[in-house]
Amino acid sequence: MGKLSLCVILFFCVVACSFDSGEIPTLEVGQDFVDSNVRLIVLDTFELTMSTFKFDSINTSSSNRLLFGKFLDDYFGTVESRAFFELVSSDAASDSNAYDISSDAELDSVALILGYDDYFYQDTTKVIHLNVHKLLEEVVPEEGVFYNTSSLSFDSIPLIVKAFLPEPLDEDSLHISLPNEFGQDLFDKILDNEINNNSELRDNLPGFVLVPGAEDNGSVIGFSRNQEDTYLRFFYSIPEEFDDTEEVLDLVINPFSSTPTAFHNVQSFSGQNGLDMLDDQETELPSTASGDLTFIQSATGFATKVTFPNIKSLYDIPGTGTLLSAQLHMKPLREAVTDDTPLRDSLSTAVIDVNNVIIEEIRTGTGLVQGVLVGEGEEFGTVIYEVPIGIFLDQKLNESPETENALVLFNENFNETVNRLVLQGETAEDFRARIVLTYAIYDE
Repeated sequence: MGKLSLCVILFFCVVACSFDSGEIPTLEVGQDFVDSNVRLIVLDTFELTMSTFKFDSINTSSSNRLLFGKFLDDYFGTVESRAFFELVSSDAASDSNAYDISSDAELDSVALILGYDDYFYQDTTKVIHLNVHKLLEEVVPEEGVFYNTSSLSFDSIPLIVKAFLPEPLDEDSLHISLPNEFGQDLFDKILDNEINNNSELRDNLPGFVLVPGAEDNGSVIGFSRNQEDTYLRFFYSIPEEFDDTEEVLDLVINPFSSTPTAFHNVQSFSGQNGLDMLDDQETELPSTASGDLTFIQSATGFATKVTFPNIKSLYDIPGTGTLLSAQLHMKPLREAVTDDTPLRDSLSTAVIDVNNVIIEEIRTGTGLVQGVLVGEGEEFGTVIYEVPIGIFLDQKLNESPETENALVLFNENFNETVNRLVLQGETAEDFRARIVLTYAIYDE
């Protein structure tokens, strides 16, 4: 199946061309237009179908964030993220004197500092557990990138288990003291010139993986990959005649490599509503088979597909006409929205082929087309997503030969968040998803 890569923040890295709003035929509003027999019709009865599918894999090594944590969700089951990364000296750009330490230096302590980057999702008032494991193989991708499904072997016994309350907005970082034996072993090898460069460090410490506790049900949080924020720090001192000189040696997530050296593995297990059946990108779960609902979640790969099977019947209306505008209206499920799982302001869009592979962005002259949340601050019954789909529908109306291309909806920052959304489908009782078209007919 196809691999989904997110090499730009707001969209997938796919080889694609884009529609342009200039391709949509428009009417010139002049005297001829006014004098002609023109009718404007607003229609909301065209059929649409909604379903959920799951991207096979998402590039998570291009993100500047590491996702860590675990929570239990009423709709997606257990959602878990593990963070993998390699370490090098913070001076390793030259890799020459990076590991030079005075021969009489004495190690005081060693700690892993993980810098918060302000992202969190779900309940941060619950204690979670962070298991620090040593990797048993180097952080080298097989295909040039790591995906949300990638993994590396690691020591089954953690170096340390840290229980903590996440404070991503109130604290700068999480401080994890590591065992002295671990630190002393590495420090001695540096002093004894057994570790003089990055390669020799990898032979002794390929990296770390951060694994949440088996029974955790709390939150997923974001740690920064920047070397100023996240690092393994050796605190050591050099004896002097009067006072010892205190020094530090920092190992950071490798910012110098041409290949990825960090990624997160994000998975969901035992999902409700039939989501577990989505084990292939081409497999779809219709909304009518999942309680009139469809699902979207970043990093795990769930997305909503929308098709418009009879849109060409618009041409059955007598007279020459043109599509002036089209909006897709969808309502988020009220019961799925809480303080811990808020709605996002927008939704990303793209065109997918019959195999659910992204083939095109949808653009206007001002940028990518996005769905917008409207009605916030009012009664929840009026809160919907409006997605401008005129450009896409115009392409469907005029394509030759006909294709099975469809619209896909997904969250922004799809590779570095775990935000989720539950949408009501096209047959929901209180609000059915619908298309609202404005069509101009003239010269009947």
